Amino acid sequence: MLLLRHMEMKKLLQTQFAINPIEIKKLWGYDNSNYLVKTKDKQYVFKIYIKNKETFDLVEAENDALLFLQNTNNNFPKPIKFDDSSLVKIIKIEGNEMVCRMLSFLDGEMYGNVTPTKTLFKSLGRFIAKLDLKLQSFDNKTIKARRWHWDIQYLYLNKKYIKDIQSAKKRYLINYFFQQFEENVIPVLPELRKSIIHGDANEWNVLVNNGKVTGIIDFADLTHTPLIFELAITIAYACLYIENPLEWASLIIESYHNVLPLEEIEIAILYNLIAARLCISVCNSAHSKKVNPDNLYALMSEGPAWQLLHHWMNINPIAAENRFRLAIDMTP
Repeated sequence: MLLLRHMEMKKLLQTQFAINPIEIKKLWGYDNSNYLVKTKDKQYVFKIYIKNKETFDLVEAENDALLFLQNTNNNFPKPIKFDDSSLVKIIKIEGNEMVCRMLSFLDGEMYGNVTPTKTLFKSLGRFIAKLDLKLQSFDNKTIKARRWHWDIQYLYLNKKYIKDIQSAKKRYLINYFFQQFEENVIPVLPELRKSIIHGDANEWNVLVNNGKVTGIIDFADLTHTPLIFELAITIAYACLYIENPLEWASLIIESYHNVLPLEEIEIAILYNLIAARLCISVCNSAHSKKVNPDNLYALMSEGPAWQLLHHWMNINPIAAENRFRLAIDMTP
C-alpha cells in the first residue's frame, strides 16, 4: 500500500483537517494504509484505501456504524470530519485517487500483548455481547448486501486458497473441517437469528485497560450474518495462545450468555463455527504468503491458528458441545 513521506502527510493533514501534527507514525494494516497522527493534545488514525466504488461504500457504512455506536462510552473510534465537514473523501495522493478518512484514537493495550486471565476472558464475553446487543438495532443496506470471504457463512469462498497450503497434512485437516461445516452447519443456517456483527474481534483489535476489555477497533469486517458467528470468532482468536481452550472458551460463553442469551441451536454448532473461522484465517494466511509475503500483519496469527486447529481436531465435538452447555446451564 501507499507509504507517504512525513512532510507530504503533514501538509495533507493541515489542508484537509486544519490540524498541526507533531508526530506521524505508520501503523499495521491488512489491505489499507494506517497512520497514527499526534497533535499537542489529541491522537487520531488516518486511513487510506485504494479507490473503488465498493470500498467507498463500505467505508461509509463503517462510519455509519461507528456514529450509531457513539451514544455509548468511548469504546469505539469516532469518525472525524474533514475541513469541509465530509467524513469520507477521495483525495489525489502522489497522482493516485485514494479513499481517505480519519478516526479518533482509542487508548488501551492490545489484547494480544496482555497475559490472559479469567477476569479478562469474562470481560471480553460481556463486552462483545453488549456490542452485539447495540448492533441488533443497526441497519445498513450496504452491509446487508455484502458477500465477504471472512464471513463464516461464505466459508466456501475460501476453498480456492486451500491449494496455497504447502503441507498435505494441513490441507487434509482443512478439508475435514470444511466437510464438517457443510454437514453440520449449512443445513441449519436458515434457522439462525441474524444481525450485523463486528466480525473481527481478534487479539489486535480488542483493547484492554486495567485487566478488562474496554474497546474495540477496526470495523472493516462488518457483515449481516448469523449472530452466533460473533461469539465463534471471538473465541477462535482469544484461545490462540491457551493450553486448555475448552475451559477458557467456556468463560467467554458464560459471560456472553449472561448479557445476550444463547439459543440451543447456536450452542450445537459452535464447535464447528470456531473451527471454520480458524480455517478461514489459515487459508488467507497461506494465500497472503504466496501473493504478498512482505505483509507480516496478515501472517501474525498463522502459527497459533494452526496449533489450535490441530488441538481442536483432537476434541470430541459432542464433548465440546456438552462443555459449552454446562457453562451456561443448558444441559440436554
